[in-house]
Amino acid sequence: MTVNFFDQLSSNLNQLLKNSNEYNVIIEVGQGPDIQAFKVHSIILNSRCLYFKDKLDAITYNNNNVKIIKQPNISIEVFNIIIKYIYCGSISLENINASVIFKLLIASNEFRLEELIKHVQSFLLENNASWLRLNFSRVYQTSFKDNNLKDLQQFCANIIAKHPNIIFDSDEFLSLPENILIFILKLDNLQMDEGKIWDYTIKWGVAQNPSLPPNLDRWSDEHFSVLKSSLQECLPLIRYFQIPGEDVFNKVKPYQKILDPNLWDDIMLKFMAPNSPITSRVLPRRVNLSSTLPSRDSNISIVDNDLSKIESNKASELRKSGDSYRKIGEYKKSITDLTKSLEIEPNNAFALRIRGESYRKMGKYNESLADFNKSLEIEPNNAFALGGRGNTYRVMGKNNESLADFNKSLEIEPNNAFALGGRGNTYRVLGRYNKSLADLNKALEIYPNGIALGTRGDTYRLMGKYDESLADLNKSLEIEPNNAFALMFRGITYRTIGKYDESLADLNKSLEIEPNNASALSGRGATYRLMGKYEESLADLNKSLEIRPIDSWTLKERDQTNRLLKK
Repeated sequence: MTVNFFDQLSSNLNQLLKNSNEYNVIIEVGQGPDIQAFKVHSIILNSRCLYFKDKLDAITYNNNNVKIIKQPNISIEVFNIIIKYIYCGSISLENINASVIFKLLIASNEFRLEELIKHVQSFLLENNASWLRLNFSRVYQTSFKDNNLKDLQQFCANIIAKHPNIIFDSDEFLSLPENILIFILKLDNLQMDEGKIWDYTIKWGVAQNPSLPPNLDRWSDEHFSVLKSSLQECLPLIRYFQIPGEDVFNKVKPYQKILDPNLWDDIMLKFMAPNSPITSRVLPRRVNLSSTLPSRDSNISIVDNDLSKIESNKASELRKSGDSYRKIGEYKKSITDLTKSLEIEPNNAFALRIRGESYRKMGKYNESLADFNKSLEIEPNNAFALGGRGNTYRVMGKNNESLADFNKSLEIEPNNAFALGGRGNTYRVLGRYNKSLADLNKALEIYPNGIALGTRGDTYRLMGKYDESLADLNKSLEIEPNNAFALMFRGITYRTIGKYDESLADLNKSLEIEPNNASALSGRGATYRLMGKYEESLADLNKSLEIRPIDSWTLKERDQTNRLLKK
């Protein structure tokens, strides 16, 4: 029987790294004035890292019989982690900032450390998805530089599919590398009208050829040929037969010359004789996700076959399924799986944090607070957990505590759109509307999303700006048609301007999605009262107060309804 003593081996090699005995390589890391020299050994570098093996083969020894490698693009903090991994085969990421972990992933990829790439990529996706979303531009550009980061590519693909305007409306779109545009056009679940996809593709192609005349009427056949050449890999990926007729004539026809003549004939045939056979290749219709992903939290699924293989541990699988259930609004199932996960690993901060989110969505605020508190005992500087607890404090009416958590979260990650949106929401509740708008505007600049738009819409309502309010809420619901909070806020706005039927419709739909939302229940109760439906009003207000007993506004509404019932 073979016995392995890896721990002692790792410890001995760690001492060798610390003491630098008989080193023959110096790796200079960082940029002045922050440069650190690591004294290491060629025999270990050669055996553990092909990148350094190639580097060392290309360098000669100096007069002191030492080879010097310079790595100015790698930070000292990141290289400390990498060199320890190379020597000892060990790594711990739990207490490291997400931005450092991402730099570690980039460095691991540069050094071709495949084992480390897989581990760091998996850790980021499971534990730092919010940071990845907040830094999306940087993340997706990095992930598509080569094919070593396929899990990260899939993560980005999920976001792009659901929120394509993040790419198409960005300042960087026209300079997007062709391989990324091709990847996006291939997505069967890209949530964008095909006519708009055509528009953006043409804009990109024109931008690659700045010599093309700005006025299309002045284009020659040669100009169209130049554009066709630039788009030769993109044009076959457009779903032409899903473009509405009006868009075909207004948008596609002006560029008819860049299409294969047979394809154009088939497009025309589709409109003039829809039952006639066509010879052109017909790509499948893109899948509409809105009907299959109803929850306001249906942001990103990070589960795929590779991650499942890496994370075969039962607790990890339960955490993933619990998080997935949360994202589609199945909060009871989420809590069940996360509780089982925590029975195996009681101090997993991620599982506690996600269960805290699910408890809050169910209106179980004390349980939510307990989970967030425990999660923050384990990871005191987790910006996402601080933001989550801030949201729970707010719905419990503890606005000062809520504000303190959001402030701390934003000290850690100043550009965290989630925390900015949450703090803006708390400012809204406190009546500090200008501060609320400032935070929400900044959050929307960083990461346009339906939740922040909905919150800003309600802030506008409270400021008496009803047109701006409805504009934001309508836009929010275009992005996320089943966003329970945006529906609730729009329902309240409709009630404020006297549109009670529209108010009731929105609040009913909001409560179908999240039945235990105390604010939506009290909002519908107020609408029922104004419609003269006092019994229904009282039922909603009572249920709201069961969930959130100390709510002065709801208590006043119930008093008014009771008085009207007694008349």
